[in-house]
Amino acid sequence: MSHDDSMAQMNVSESLTSILTRSSNGSHKQKTLSISSAEEPLHISDVADLLHPQYAIITGGRSSLEGSPIIQFPDHNSFHLLSDRDYQRLIQYLVGVFSLQDSDLGFHLIIDRRQSTWGAVKTVLGRISSYFPAIIQCVYVIRPAGFLQKAISEVSSKFFREEFRFKLIICAQVEELQNFIHKSQLTMDLGGDLFYSHHEWIQQRISLENFSAQTTLVAHHLEGFMRQIHDTEFPNSVESTEELLIEQSAQYNKLKEEILSVGRQGEELLAEIRRKQELCVDRIGNISSIERAETHHLHFNCSLEFISRDTSRLIVQLQETELRFDHFYDEHTRELRNCLELRRFEQDFRELQSKFENYLRIINEMTEIGDTVVRIDQLIQETEEFKLSCEEEVKRAINVIKNGRSIIQKNDKSSSKDMVEPKCGELTRIIDIFNEKISKRTETLSNAHRLMERVEKANEWCAKGIDLLASQRIENTSLSSEIAEQKLQEISRFIESAEDFELSSLKDLKSCQEENTSLETIILSQVLQRIDDVTLMCEKRISTLKKLASKPQRPVQTVQPEPAVPLQPKSDAPNLRNNKKKSTHEVSQYFSSFNY
Repeated sequence: MSHDDSMAQMNVSESLTSILTRSSNGSHKQKTLSISSAEEPLHISDVADLLHPQYAIITGGRSSLEGSPIIQFPDHNSFHLLSDRDYQRLIQYLVGVFSLQDSDLGFHLIIDRRQSTWGAVKTVLGRISSYFPAIIQCVYVIRPAGFLQKAISEVSSKFFREEFRFKLIICAQVEELQNFIHKSQLTMDLGGDLFYSHHEWIQQRISLENFSAQTTLVAHHLEGFMRQIHDTEFPNSVESTEELLIEQSAQYNKLKEEILSVGRQGEELLAEIRRKQELCVDRIGNISSIERAETHHLHFNCSLEFISRDTSRLIVQLQETELRFDHFYDEHTRELRNCLELRRFEQDFRELQSKFENYLRIINEMTEIGDTVVRIDQLIQETEEFKLSCEEEVKRAINVIKNGRSIIQKNDKSSSKDMVEPKCGELTRIIDIFNEKISKRTETLSNAHRLMERVEKANEWCAKGIDLLASQRIENTSLSSEIAEQKLQEISRFIESAEDFELSSLKDLKSCQEENTSLETIILSQVLQRIDDVTLMCEKRISTLKKLASKPQRPVQTVQPEPAVPLQPKSDAPNLRNNKKKSTHEVSQYFSSFNY
């Protein structure tokens, strides 16, 4: 895997992690002052015991001008029992629910202490002054309503304004608060129209954080899978590459199903939140139709709005993550499949190279030509069968060459070209050599077959000539001119029949192979010598017969019978019968030496 590919995969991995880890704990990073920012973000399970008493709540209201978020401190006499550490954890969690953009706008804090004392007011303001992990735009205090508390209100108010470094507004009555914040952004206990259910808010926060935790877990799984891919080298064998592709495909399918499952969970959560948002208006009570219409418009500003917004953001981020993950894996799979094609090409090349080396060895060992037409026919058939047995591998080699060139076209990397192109050239060279040797072998056997057919015809012609010469009984004293002429024509026809085996072609072939010492040349030389011998004997016989045919006939004379010849000749008398047999035997014995 190249350095650029590795960096690209690392960037994808980092982007996936950054997208989803931002979603943890309400999708946003928490700011702290006295609490170290290195601490892990708080989850609702960490502060559940602090949320239930409603020391501080997020109602979903916003300021009129900047649209800054509002945190409300309901009137609880037990707030002073809250330790500094618990207060910091509670405020850290509530501020962390908001986005960084909201936090940058600053917060408006509403402290309701109508049923408490100025001491309780001072306690809350002191806590806020000592620790609040964000910008404070303004703090609104609804002062204590008791008779004694009213008596000291002016002194206490002046003291409070000078003591704290943030803007502080003291409201004598709850109605004064509406001069600064629209009633649509205030809860009903503050004279506003905003519906708030603390129980529902906690339940939805639990669901949201569970969903956020699932998205974070998915992000970690994706990051681990991509890092595993990054650290895994492409195998060098077809089997290992196929196994890796199957293994990673199974992991991808599992992660894909995990993403879809978490996405379905988020969609169900969002649908439930929206359903409850629609019910917010019905819970407000008996108000006029105009007010109900206005409230219907404002019910999206209730506390569920933040959860709905964060849930929607998580779903969108999860979908973006899914698209990026799919793109990453598609690119990786494409490279892995290209690697698999390359490994298959290399394996096919090695197999074909070995097979064709064996084929060429077999062809080189096919040196027999055959000394008869029947044997040559067998060799031709064996050669054709061998050629047919190699035909599938030849086609396979051609396809492998095509695949190799396709790999070069699909892959822009020069390393693939340097690896594949020489092997394609080698396969092409081997196929050409194989075809050339097969063609040469077939041509050699075909030429030998034609030659041997003529050789056998020539042998038959010579044998017929010998038989013809042996069958003609020539006695110069007794052969008539008519019979001599007849035998002369027989021999002439026999000599003319030499054209059946193309005698002139045999002589031309011999002249072309005079320097060749092959078996065919030796056989051809012997056959031509035999033909010359038979032809010479025929020419001598023709000369003799011509003389007999031109000899004038003697007149017939009556001869008186002589005394009977004894049955047994004398020892010194010649035996004509034996002389005739001896002459025929000598001719046959001479030509028998040319039988092969």
